[in-house]
Amino acid sequence: MRHLPGAPKIHTRGRNRGKMADNRGENIRSGELLIVQGSEPKYIYYLQSGAVEILSAPDEFNELHPDILVSRSKRVGVIREKGVISGMSLLFNEPYKKSIRVIEDSVVAKHPIREGGIMQVLKENPQMAMSLFTHMTRRIKLSIADAGKYARLYQNLALVNDNLGLVYRKNAVGDAPDRLQQRADALYATYVKNGGDFPSVIDAKFLIRDNSSLLKKKYAYQGLPLESLVDMRQCTFLTQISNLDPGLLQPIINSDPAIPSYIFETVAENLIKVLDRIEAIHNEIDEELSQLFGSEASWVTFLVDGGELTAWQKRGRISEDFVKNFLSVAVKFHNFFEEISGKKLTVEYPAFRKLHEYYSGRKDLPAAAPAQNETRRQETAASPGRSRATGTLYQNSMQQIFEFAVVEKEFQKSLLMALTEFKKSSNPFNTEIEGRKIRRAITKMYFDLYKQVFIRTKKESSAPAPVKLMLNFGFLDEAMLEEGQISELHSLTLRAHEITELPIYFEEDFLTLIYEGKENPSINEMGMTYEAHLREEEKHRKAKDDGAASIDENLKRVMYEIDHRLLNTLAVCSGSTATAFPILTNMTMKGNPANFYTSKKKLESIAQGLKEIDYSVFYREIIEKVGEAREIIEEEVLPSFVLIPSFGTKSMLWQELDGTNRKSRGRIVVPILFMGDLQKNLAHTFACFRWELNRTLKGAMWADPVEGGLTGVYFDYVNFFKKMSKLSVETKSYIEERFKSIRTNRDRFADDYIMWLLYEREGIMKCNSVVREMMYRYVPFRKDVRNRLENMPAFAEIGTKFKNIRTREITGYQRKFKKYMDGEGRLPEALQRFLDFMQN
Repeated sequence: MRHLPGAPKIHTRGRNRGKMADNRGENIRSGELLIVQGSEPKYIYYLQSGAVEILSAPDEFNELHPDILVSRSKRVGVIREKGVISGMSLLFNEPYKKSIRVIEDSVVAKHPIREGGIMQVLKENPQMAMSLFTHMTRRIKLSIADAGKYARLYQNLALVNDNLGLVYRKNAVGDAPDRLQQRADALYATYVKNGGDFPSVIDAKFLIRDNSSLLKKKYAYQGLPLESLVDMRQCTFLTQISNLDPGLLQPIINSDPAIPSYIFETVAENLIKVLDRIEAIHNEIDEELSQLFGSEASWVTFLVDGGELTAWQKRGRISEDFVKNFLSVAVKFHNFFEEISGKKLTVEYPAFRKLHEYYSGRKDLPAAAPAQNETRRQETAASPGRSRATGTLYQNSMQQIFEFAVVEKEFQKSLLMALTEFKKSSNPFNTEIEGRKIRRAITKMYFDLYKQVFIRTKKESSAPAPVKLMLNFGFLDEAMLEEGQISELHSLTLRAHEITELPIYFEEDFLTLIYEGKENPSINEMGMTYEAHLREEEKHRKAKDDGAASIDENLKRVMYEIDHRLLNTLAVCSGSTATAFPILTNMTMKGNPANFYTSKKKLESIAQGLKEIDYSVFYREIIEKVGEAREIIEEEVLPSFVLIPSFGTKSMLWQELDGTNRKSRGRIVVPILFMGDLQKNLAHTFACFRWELNRTLKGAMWADPVEGGLTGVYFDYVNFFKKMSKLSVETKSYIEERFKSIRTNRDRFADDYIMWLLYEREGIMKCNSVVREMMYRYVPFRKDVRNRLENMPAFAEIGTKFKNIRTREITGYQRKFKKYMDGEGRLPEALQRFLDFMQN
């Protein structure tokens, strides 16, 4: 057989046979093929030393020359450990599904396969058969981990490609190649529609930012989840069998030939499925790399050769270190790609070198800085607000705030002294007694000042710029932030007003609603309503304090709101109550504020996305009056979302109801400058909302496994999971360890809820069977998702059960509501909405 130049050779007994390393093994040179996909099995190979790679190609190449087959193959695994090379053929009586190529000089032993395949091996050499079984189960475990690595590379590549498209659309000078332009246009439209924004100067951190919630996409391989293709429980079970003592396992296998036949066939099938998935992801990786580094119609080729990067730099659109950090990201892709594919990115995708050469050869870089500064000067000249923001507008900010609030000199002196002590501290956020004492004193004075500032805004027609930043972001002192951060915060205050479908408010706007009596004050940290708080206060008020009653009631409501809800939520949402600090500082917020800014549209987009998954999250039982009659139905009541003036890492549910009114809105707060995964944080908050609302509505029965609804069944699960027959010993042990790290039942539920919303809806198994059944019943997905999931074994039974129960409920309500129909067969609007909800 003639080989193509430079192509791998096929190892045979008569060709390229090296000196025997010992009685069983022989030396095989790097590059030789041991197994060719599509060929018939002749030997069982045992790797004694060295390394081989598993190659996979589409089946249509099986009949072609091996050199062509290999050229079309993708690496889907590497075997370095000593052991049997197995699993590439079902029972060794069918053609190989994958190829095996030596990548390091190796020592390999051969064992001929006689007619009958694995069953014959079992008869002649049971010990080898057991070794085959053990190595196949181990290979599945390693391949599943490999699939995760490939998936992560694909996700990161897709994310960077998308973000590059957004940066291009924001700063475009020329037209990109068609396939890039179309992708960028679609992404940009979705991003802007959902409240996505850009910093005034974009740095490379934007390229690795996860904008999936704003782009309405999930960065994951688009095929069915691996858990849907491979029965993970079955794999775990077979691994446990392979770990049994051979003395116990051998009699079982010998008792019935069907047992080992089923075991080996199942293990091989699962392994091939995992390797096929890796090949499919590898193809997607190649497509993303082609768009990023391809020699034609790729982002790097277009940005470098088309002059886009140079134009962006000269106009000050990207940071000075953008290219350097973009190259750093590219190098990581290069290293990761070489690790999993065995190929060099620079060889496969030549444009990678263009980016490196562009960075290395930018002789105009020193001259770019003045041009950039000139561009920024021109931009700020065109925007008076930006010019003032970096000039005199924020000079002596604290004094401007003091003067606007009309606070006493003694108060000013005390706050300035405390802040000076805070700034001089070598560790301002230490958790020792002295550190906490200083921060507590500053916090109290800050909120006193905040109240006074807000009250003054109700009497003055305009306020200085530092006051606006204080009310919106928690700003106080320009010395505690970088000049660029202040400039960016100022530009954020100038953005156009956003209209949202969800009730989302800035803190100042929400306080105004309370001041005007349009919203009730929130509950306090003890769960008391404002009215209950006043009654309690009245009991303890001394006669000489009666003068306090003369304070304007509207002011009292606002002061109460700031003292209780705002003060406490800022501490919790900061991420740590031990180091919480209400004043915005560059010690906690590093970098551009625009990277953390949570606009109303952005928050709405993420909240709506979660609500689309858990469509019943804000529904609750209410009593609807229909004429003289009353019916118990469910109705959606959206909570109010408040963007609090702080930098933080957590969102928070403050209250699920307003008093005892079942039709009242709950209240959820989110830091306006948020760092972290907002989708996951908000999902946790939604879980808390479900938990607290159910507890409130169920009253004393909230923990009852029958009458308590969601909280009742979960409480029962927490207390008795060790006795539940549906859970394996390993699962019970895992639950026990997990519960040790999650303190409250509410947070335990929230953790399962996040897994349910973000993974299980895609068919990715993250919950155990008891939690899955519970969630399917009380936190159902929409009908189209349920219909898809019901085709999977893990959901089939619980899906049928849910469908039967829901059908009976709907039929019952239809009979019950029939009497309310008018002459045209129409139901009252509230009842019809409820039936539509039930049928979803």
